[in-house]
Amino acid sequence: MTTFYLVIAVAISVVILTWLILRSGRGYSVHDTEAHSTSYADEIKEGHGGMTLFLWLSFIAIIIWTIVYTVQHWSEFSVIFSSSGG
Repeated sequence: MTTFYLVIAVAISVVILTWLILRSGRGYSVHDTEAHSTSYADEIKEGHGGMTLFLWLSFIAIIIWTIVYTVQHWSEFSVIFSSSGG
């Protein structure tokens, strides 16, 4: 039964992340992209846009995962910080 809930959670997560990716371009038009871009040799343009909700949520998830992982595996990391007598 746990596998069923895991599959449902992954499916819902994929739908939400896909929705966030698809709507991340709204509010930032092609004209805005052209106006805020940097041109290299008049051939390549690099656009500069704002942080999207998808990126914010991705960074928050990575930070939370890092904290949880560090707490769960602290005994392994503590070896690095322990003093080796000698």
